[in-house]
Amino acid sequence: MKRRIVFAGDSIVHGGPWQYWLPEHYVTNFAFPGHTTADMDDLVDDIVASQPELLIVMIGTNDFGKHRLPEDEVIRNILNVAKKLKANLAHTPVIWHSLTPRSDEFSQSMFEVNEKIRPELEKLGFIYHDIFSLLKSKSEDKLELMYCEDPDTFGLHLNNLGYEKWYESLGPLIESELSKLEVH
Repeated sequence: MKRRIVFAGDSIVHGGPWQYWLPEHYVTNFAFPGHTTADMDDLVDDIVASQPELLIVMIGTNDFGKHRLPEDEVIRNILNVAKKLKANLAHTPVIWHSLTPRSDEFSQSMFEVNEKIRPELEKLGFIYHDIFSLLKSKSEDKLELMYCEDPDTFGLHLNNLGYEKWYESLGPLIESELSKLEVH
């Protein structure tokens, strides 16, 4: 059965070939390059109006690079958006991703934010998908170079191998959540 799967976030989410991997479903992508938590907050009504049957989110990295917000403000903003989505989509399963590692000065901030948002997102009943650990270098908290599209600049964006690694772990979560919908 075709389901409406909605993605939301920034350029990292925007760049994923989700429709290619999920051709049997309706895929809508509310992810845009440069988007911050404030932009995501502005899109909550549109996301809700799209009537997702499964929502997949990652947002926050641009709050550091673009606006240089303090970690506690980014955490508050992420959780504010999450609470609004939960209030409006109470019965929609949500897979919320950790922030990805970066290869610049903000990598430690990604780690700190992820540590703080995880328990709060799980309290909301969201599935927390830790892709920081999946995509980080074995020796340091930075994006593994073999997954990196832009190692000489931001060290942030994923190449095809990075997206494949991500989907390798995300695909089974999507299938699991969609199979639960069919039971109801």
